[in-house]
Amino acid sequence: MTQPSDQFNLATKVLHWGSALVIFALLIVGHVMDGMPRGPEKLEVITLHKSFGVLALLLLLIRIPVRITNPVAPLAGTPRADVVKAKAVQGILYLLMLIMPVSGILMSQSAGYGVALFGLELPMLMGKSESAHEFFEGVYGLASWALVLVLVAHIGAALLHHFKMKDDTLKRMSFRK
Repeated sequence: MTQPSDQFNLATKVLHWGSALVIFALLIVGHVMDGMPRGPEKLEVITLHKSFGVLALLLLLIRIPVRITNPVAPLAGTPRADVVKAKAVQGILYLLMLIMPVSGILMSQSAGYGVALFGLELPMLMGKSESAHEFFEGVYGLASWALVLVLVAHIGAALLHHFKMKDDTLKRMSFRK
């Protein structure tokens, strides 16, 4: 059943903003981490980055069924082409939010390193393989830049709707009534 078009439900909002917070932190920490010299501090940051990456994946795995079971109708008067574009960007965003942690896990494991969620080790999905590691490292790198670009488009569209078009697109995802 479709909800009234003025608001997303609380679970959707919490998962959206929680995911956003984790993803932005991961992108920033990932960038900072690349510039760190090898050593125990970098290893600690990498371990935390992996844990938060797994958390981002878990949030997505919860978010997808919540979103599917709680659809929201487009705002009244929204042209069909705009609805299709918004759904396409959302689909690409969800795909990238899946590719990033999965390729990160496989990149780490193919290099011979485990991945844990705050100390709880994940099962090894693959063994050490230099060629697989290079492949997943490439996927991870491309997906991270694609994610940044799609996030910029997503945020830009939300701000355009809020400030220029003055509609309720952004308000529907806020916690204000």
